[in-house]
Amino acid sequence: MNNWQDAEQFADNALDMFEHGRWSEAEIELRKALEIDPDQGDWHFNLGLTLERTERDAEALSSFEQASRLLEDAIDPKLAAGATCIRLERYDDAIGWFEKVLRLETSVEPAWAMLVDAHASNNDHEAAETSFYMAQDALAQPSANVLVAMSGSLLTRNLAERAIWCAQEAMKLDPEVHGGRLRLAGALVAAGQGQRASQILLQELREDPGNVQALLLHADVLADTGRAGEALIKLHRVLELEPANVDAHIRAGEYAMDEQRWEEAFIAWGLVRRLQPNHKRACLHLAQTLLAMQRPAAARPLLQEYIDRMDSSHSREEKLHVAELLLGVGEPIMAVALLEELRSSFEENDSLQLKCLRILAVSLFASEKIDEGAAVSRKVLRIDSTCISSMHNLALAAVKNNRYRSAWGWVKRGLRQDPLDNDLRRLRSRLIWEGIGKYIKKYLRKRS
Repeated sequence: MNNWQDAEQFADNALDMFEHGRWSEAEIELRKALEIDPDQGDWHFNLGLTLERTERDAEALSSFEQASRLLEDAIDPKLAAGATCIRLERYDDAIGWFEKVLRLETSVEPAWAMLVDAHASNNDHEAAETSFYMAQDALAQPSANVLVAMSGSLLTRNLAERAIWCAQEAMKLDPEVHGGRLRLAGALVAAGQGQRASQILLQELREDPGNVQALLLHADVLADTGRAGEALIKLHRVLELEPANVDAHIRAGEYAMDEQRWEEAFIAWGLVRRLQPNHKRACLHLAQTLLAMQRPAAARPLLQEYIDRMDSSHSREEKLHVAELLLGVGEPIMAVALLEELRSSFEENDSLQLKCLRILAVSLFASEKIDEGAAVSRKVLRIDSTCISSMHNLALAAVKNNRYRSAWGWVKRGLRQDPLDNDLRRLRSRLIWEGIGKYIKKYLRKRS
């Protein structure tokens, strides 16, 4: 048998092994064939498919690229290269491959669907929509796959009703279209129609109990309806199937925090941090769970790490939350610095301004800056004359400055607002005992 015949035999062996799921052996046979004749584009393409089955996408892409160079007019290698680029999150490259396919043949439906997906994943939704309308002109019949892809783009833009319409139209064209039910369920969740979404997801899970995306989405539906415990059960199932699924660990952390299951939340966020070290909020959530578990010393360095990463992209709500956590770990001076910088960003009548001033007042008192704290509390009362916490702060400031008459005034004003406020009632008791003590001392001095 000559070399050419040997190569053909190796390639035939590889095809048989591929069909029987023996990927490693198929790869070995194809590499033997290509070593003899490296200019066979079909063999490079088959090698790419084999590598794809073993989740070696970067190597598969190299084989698809080589096949495409050797088979200039072939569509399949280019289509496969584009799909692989999407999995590798190389969206610009994916777009390039799909455009090459469509220049060869405009009626290739998968190329249009994946082109819409690639543009949407690249956050170029205008291009995604343009591609969608171009597909309508190019294809002889409406495409369920293109509609599903467009639904995803619309959902990313929070256009839930339009996303629902696209997904429903796709399901009318092909009830079994890949991803159709999941996309429809996701759009229904976004539109607040959790019950309908749940029915679709239960059907999906009856047919495919191990569908990870359906399990994740169903967990979201359950959590949104206040059934976080059941949502966690769904997530545990996901993690049985895919222990390293970061999305599942993130959701598990969030739902456990909602349920105040702090130890579970701590474990979940610790795994997120291990699997995705650059996750922006994992260290913040870990700090919060440690605080809830009465471990402020362990929370402090995590909170410091988060603060070091903060920039202008972080919302004011998030910064206020961080300031509250700083108080919890015993760092009021750091909280003051953060809040002083933040308070200048608020406009008058901003609802968050009041919250910022309240936290700032507490932070100043905790930093032993009594007069500054009292000044901020007075400003709060000018905005909200019913703020009991500010009255309590001012009463405490008066006590520390030995101005007991003023303290009594703030306590009485606060108790008129809420006679059952425990902090003010405790402070009233303290003032009563302070008054009794002073009277006894005065009486004893007179007797002596």
